[in-house]
Amino acid sequence: MEDVTESLAAAWKEAMKGVRVGYRKTKSVLKQIPVDRLKAISVTGGVMSHGDIRRFFQMKYGAEVRNAEGERVAADEASDVASSDEEPLTDAQVQEKVDKKFFDKTYDPAIFELEHLDGFAYTDDEAEGRLMREAAEGKMRELRQKCNIVSTTLKRRVLAHHHSFVSGTEKIRDINDSLLMTSSDCKKARAAIRKSKAAVASQVALLAQQRTKENVEATIQLLEAMKAMCGKRTQLMNLISSGKVHEAAGFLKREGPIDMESSLAKIYCMKPVMAEWRMYRDNPKKLTDCIEVVLTDCLTNKFIVPRYRNALEASQDLGCASKTCTLVATLVWRAAIQILCKSLTEVSFVKSEDAPLEDIAEGIHPDYLIVGVRQMASKLMDFLYLYSTVVRLHEEESRGNSPYAGLHSQALQRVQDTGRKVGCDLVEKLTVVLSSARLTSIDPDRVLHLFVVVSMLTEAFGVLGIEKAEHAAARTQIKAVLLRHMQMHFQTPKAHEVLAFMAEDDWVVSPVSPPSLNMVKPLSPSNFKSFIKEVKSYLRQSTDEGSLAAGAMPFMENPFLTEKMLEPADTSSLVQTQTFGVYWATAKTGCAAATTADSADNASTMRDVETGLETAPVSAPANIQDTATLASSVDMPPSVLTSSAISVANAFLEYQARIAVRFPPLAADILGWCEELLCLYFYTVVDSFVSVSRSVPIEHQGDFSAKAQRVLAEVRAAGERAVGAVNGQYTPKDHIRRLCSGGGAGGANATTFRFPPIVWGRLSNEFTSAAQQFALGNRTVACQSVLSLIFVYEATIQTMSPLLPATTVQSYMLRCRVLYEAAHEVLHVCIHRLCQAICPMESVCKSIAKLKGGKDEVMVSSYVAQLVGSMKELNERRVPMPTPALESVFLQRLIFAAQAVLVREYSKLSKKRMSDLFVMQLQVDVQFFQQQVASVFGKSSVVVPDYVLRLVKAGFFADDKAQCLQWVRSNHALYYSVDLVNWFGAADKPFMLQLEDLLIRELRHQDILPMDRFAL
Repeated sequence: MEDVTESLAAAWKEAMKGVRVGYRKTKSVLKQIPVDRLKAISVTGGVMSHGDIRRFFQMKYGAEVRNAEGERVAADEASDVASSDEEPLTDAQVQEKVDKKFFDKTYDPAIFELEHLDGFAYTDDEAEGRLMREAAEGKMRELRQKCNIVSTTLKRRVLAHHHSFVSGTEKIRDINDSLLMTSSDCKKARAAIRKSKAAVASQVALLAQQRTKENVEATIQLLEAMKAMCGKRTQLMNLISSGKVHEAAGFLKREGPIDMESSLAKIYCMKPVMAEWRMYRDNPKKLTDCIEVVLTDCLTNKFIVPRYRNALEASQDLGCASKTCTLVATLVWRAAIQILCKSLTEVSFVKSEDAPLEDIAEGIHPDYLIVGVRQMASKLMDFLYLYSTVVRLHEEESRGNSPYAGLHSQALQRVQDTGRKVGCDLVEKLTVVLSSARLTSIDPDRVLHLFVVVSMLTEAFGVLGIEKAEHAAARTQIKAVLLRHMQMHFQTPKAHEVLAFMAEDDWVVSPVSPPSLNMVKPLSPSNFKSFIKEVKSYLRQSTDEGSLAAGAMPFMENPFLTEKMLEPADTSSLVQTQTFGVYWATAKTGCAAATTADSADNASTMRDVETGLETAPVSAPANIQDTATLASSVDMPPSVLTSSAISVANAFLEYQARIAVRFPPLAADILGWCEELLCLYFYTVVDSFVSVSRSVPIEHQGDFSAKAQRVLAEVRAAGERAVGAVNGQYTPKDHIRRLCSGGGAGGANATTFRFPPIVWGRLSNEFTSAAQQFALGNRTVACQSVLSLIFVYEATIQTMSPLLPATTVQSYMLRCRVLYEAAHEVLHVCIHRLCQAICPMESVCKSIAKLKGGKDEVMVSSYVAQLVGSMKELNERRVPMPTPALESVFLQRLIFAAQAVLVREYSKLSKKRMSDLFVMQLQVDVQFFQQQVASVFGKSSVVVPDYVLRLVKAGFFADDKAQCLQWVRSNHALYYSVDLVNWFGAADKPFMLQLEDLLIRELRHQDILPMDRFAL
């Protein structure tokens, strides 16, 4: 290698030597070349004389000119160049003598002179011609002279520097010769270099290869260091992202130093890699922060079981287990609330997630509300699935023998405690959202579908571990929002519609008979139960074997993202109808009772999704036993309905086919609404057609039993709830306001009116007319329609029975029977009062008041025949009753009304201190009266044959006070207290007071119209 180096150095030295010689010679030659313009070469180069130069030019170029006469003269004579020693003119001097235009390149002398030729014209005058020629010649001489000046100046300048040109040319020729010699030397040097190069080429190639090898080895080492650094960083990030933070800490301790750190630091792309490595290596707290990042990503983005487990267990190795368990619980709560708020914000006009939840919910357009809630429910369902997976993971790990079992047990406790709070918080926020949402403009079907979604979500909250009582309270809380909405926007308008129908009714029997009414067959909760089952099945996946190994990804489709949850389903296939006549026939055979008994099995799941029975508008006995239907205990089906009663029945049908089928948890509330409408109709009819006072409520008037009075008070309260009446005043709708103006609270402009309103507006002429029998037929039809409507309500209960527990159904059936008994009593009181009002008794009363006991014989009084005749005449001209049963009731009540009048009038006669003969006279009159009415109206029409006779016979022992008191104790329930007091004590004031005290304080007597053994 040293020989090669020496040879190469010698060759290079010889080459450089030749180059230096050539360069030096070239430089010396170039220095002699003049670089200034027309600069004369130095005196040593030789100088020619001016005469020699002039002769040289005259010989070379033949310089000669002609004078003005045209004679040839020498150059010396033609210009001012006579003296060759004179200096040439300067540019300024030339321009003084010669115009500037002659130096312009665009100057054309011929054209210019011809254009500026003045005073020249064609003429025949020889003198003028001669003058013009002389002028032209003078002009030409002048121009020639200027040309000579320029030419002479140029010649002098050229002659003055001619020797420089000649000397320069000679010098250039010498330089050319020197350059040729230098080129020859360079060729020789290049030939020597080529010879040297051929000798050392192999050595030079070996040197280049050696340098390349060294560079490649250094580069490979640098790349290996880069690869190792990037690999360590990637491995660290993989450990951190997979949650193995404690392994990442050990890895940093083992692999902390960086190979070739100084070299790698100079590479731009490696700077962030090395900075990130140093950050984790030099800052142990950064790894603790990574646990929070991993857990946050798992619980809010994508849950991966191994990653979550590793991150949690790493906290124990890093000494932050308690803090991490608290973090997990906090993240669970935060994730749930963020899902709820963000999902609603996406469809709300209020985009700030920090805004109050009420404002966000109120800012959701009604068209997008279901979409937003369904989207929120689907995301919360995924969250609940994640929650159940986390709980199961901790349960399994805490039962194992792992050193982290205690950590998982602690995390499980924190998560479960937080889960219960999250469940309650979500329910509260859902309630706020639903309460603030604009549900008013949404169709009821879509509102019900919305609450189906919310109910499914509420059932899913059970996986959060909330207590059974809390879960039931959550259902109640959510359902209360729906109840408020439906009460305000569905039930109350429906109640006002019923009042509107009643106000416009003519109260005659409708051509639509009850057996032809449509009703819904018993509904099934299977559709709603399937929704709940889907939710529970979806969440149950997290407890199946293999779900943890699958990475907590559910296999089933999210139930809130299925197609059937997009829009309200078509429920026509779930609603089957039948006529009321078919139901009646079924009820008579006992099938309806069987349906009621089977409802306990059909509603087993519904107990889990209902909140319990609402407060009933009508009280029922506390001990609930198996109750037979009214239909099975009544011989004849109902046959009397009015137009307004049909509207109530249609409302029942709509409640079942539109609301109950979509949202079965409202079944008990729907029955409550139906009962409220029934009570509204019931009480309005009673107040308008039975009451005898507008100031005293019907429940405080006489003739009713205590039970009936209590039921009527409850019926009134239920009717007031239906229309939103307060303190006996309500605000009617505009279309019935005019019908209620008579009962306003504040005159013609009053906004509230008396409840219930009068509904006999179309019967005003007959209603108060004795000649029209006070609208006897219309009043009877109205009261009878209440009984028919109760049967329809019972059919509604049977339809809803599969959706309710058996005890609830039996409770409603008992209340239905209570209503029926009260309505039955109301009908009898109505007919009794009408009979008393339309039957002429004035003359009979006067005749009875004039009775006196005979001295020796007893004869039938004339008033008896008069009374029977008036009753017969009334019966012949009265309006016929719509049904045979009502005909029988009317005759029975007509006879009993006459008996009641006889009792009242006879009791007044006791003031005359009756004798036994006078009592016998009354007894004969009563017996004859009973015989006559039995023969005229039929024996079956006399329901209480001994009603008057029993009281009259007591007159035989009127003087025996003890026996009188005993008789009163045994028979007081059949009579009015005033009649008993007058009959036994009118002649004895102290005994009268004793009787009153006995009846009021001891016996607690009430004036009740007898009902036993009467028809219906």
